[in-house]
Amino acid sequence: MKRTLKLMAVLPFLLPSLFLSSVDSPAAEDPDVPGGPFIVVIDPGHGGEDSGAVGPGNILEKDIALGVAKKLAGALEEKSGCKVLLTRDGDSFVTLAERTAFANRVNADVFISIHANAAYRKKASGIETFFLSYEATDEDAARTAAIENNINEEEILGAGEAADDLKAILFDLTETISRHESSALAESVQMSLVNSLGGENRGVKQAPFLVLSRAAMPAILVEVGFISNPGEEKRLTSAREQERLAASIAEGVISYRNNSIKDASYGGFRQTTQKKD
Repeated sequence: MKRTLKLMAVLPFLLPSLFLSSVDSPAAEDPDVPGGPFIVVIDPGHGGEDSGAVGPGNILEKDIALGVAKKLAGALEEKSGCKVLLTRDGDSFVTLAERTAFANRVNADVFISIHANAAYRKKASGIETFFLSYEATDEDAARTAAIENNINEEEILGAGEAADDLKAILFDLTETISRHESSALAESVQMSLVNSLGGENRGVKQAPFLVLSRAAMPAILVEVGFISNPGEEKRLTSAREQERLAASIAEGVISYRNNSIKDASYGGFRQTTQKKD
């Protein structure tokens, strides 16, 4: 508890952008007071001039991410009554910092970033869900983070003052309840996706995703499939498959919410605490 209090006391100074910026979107409004509806911020990866990965059939990751994100928003609103906001609802460019800054501004309970994976191996397939850690689970996780961060691996994982500063911040962050809850959210979503859709279960992993690094709430990044795999690229363009993905992610989020207790937290941001049996 003392460690958590200490971290929350210095968080505004470590991550000033949490309190200073927001996304210019229809969702940018005054935050709900604690005790209000469960707020989910969905982040369709990439957008605008940032197309993300490009499949062999010239399908763009940014379009897949937006399609799944919009369907996920609809599924959550229909099934759970959650308040759902998107960091972008069209083909616009939003910086990585602005995405979580928006989630922090609206006091989101969870943050979910939607992406499509890519690999040199054309046969690579499956779904995986990530939460934040400076140390990547494996080389594939490190490479995925580097691609989604839109910088090379040396810049995010290499030595130097910036990397040391990031490591120090994330070391503290990963010791807090947010990391535990992000892990629980990731497990719930990954389990729902695998149980509903089948396919290769690539598991829950950790990696240094910049888009998750400034979130003041449980935050995950879902790779819904490999756009570099011709078969999965075709599947991901299907409206029906996007609906199935969205419904499965929604079930995972709802399960997580139902197993959590919302509580007013420090600094105006809300955290969730897992119930104990």
